[in-house]
This record gives sequence, structure tokens and C-alpha cells, in this order.
Amino acid sequence: MSRNTYYMYYQSHDMFSRQVMELTFRLLRNNNPELSFALKKALDHIRLAPQEATLGNYAGEMLLNADVVDLLGAETVGRIVAALTAIGNQARARKNLPPQHIKVLRELIEDWALLAEWILLHSTAEKSAYH
Repeated sequence: MSRNTYYMYYQSHDMFSRQVMELTFRLLRNNNPELSFALKKALDHIRLAPQEATLGNYAGEMLLNADVVDLLGAETVGRIVAALTAIGNQARARKNLPPQHIKVLRELIEDWALLAEWILLHSTAEKSAYH
């Protein structure tokens, strides 16, 4: 199978934005240094998805979900969703974030939750392939 044909099998839900990882790293830097360090380490080592994989659908730098999960691990992805949710809950209770920041935070949570869902879908598919 040629290299280009291989990437035709990737779909938009198989991609994760590098910008989301970078913004999450910055947000967690003060609130959760351990998770922030894990993100920084992953950002330093992860490769961008080849242009053929993005099919020209993205303007930003994209990563393959599988690469993100390989570097971070499923448990860390879940912890990131929980940490961002906790920040959102605190901000909502304190009413100390402008609406634009709440919107960005909500979008970050949604992106990480979609990655967690992708992990579940792929682990279920792998398990059922063996049965």
C-alpha cells in the first residue's frame, strides 16, 4: 500500500490539534504542574500528522490521535479532562472568568473529551476483533 493510500483511511476524528495541546499546557501550568509537564514532554516529542493525513481540511498543525495517546496514555487524557472540568467549575462558582475564556475552556474540554471517546471506541474495536 502506498504511503498516500495509507493516510486516506484517517478521518477528521482521528486528528487532534497541536494548538489544543499547547493551550492546555499553558492553562494547566499553574493549576496542575504534573499534567502540564506531561503535555510539555509530549509536545517536545510528538510528530505532526503528514499533510496527506489531514486531506487539506485543517489550517493548523494536526496530530494523529494514536500518537497523542501513545505519548500521554489514556489515563492522562482522562486526568486532563477532569482537571479542565475542575477549572471550569471553579471559575463558574467564582464568576471570575470572562465569557470568552469560558467558551475557550469549554471547547478545550470538548476536544479532550472527544479524544477520550476515541480511545474508548478504539479499545473496544480492538477487543472485539480478538473475540
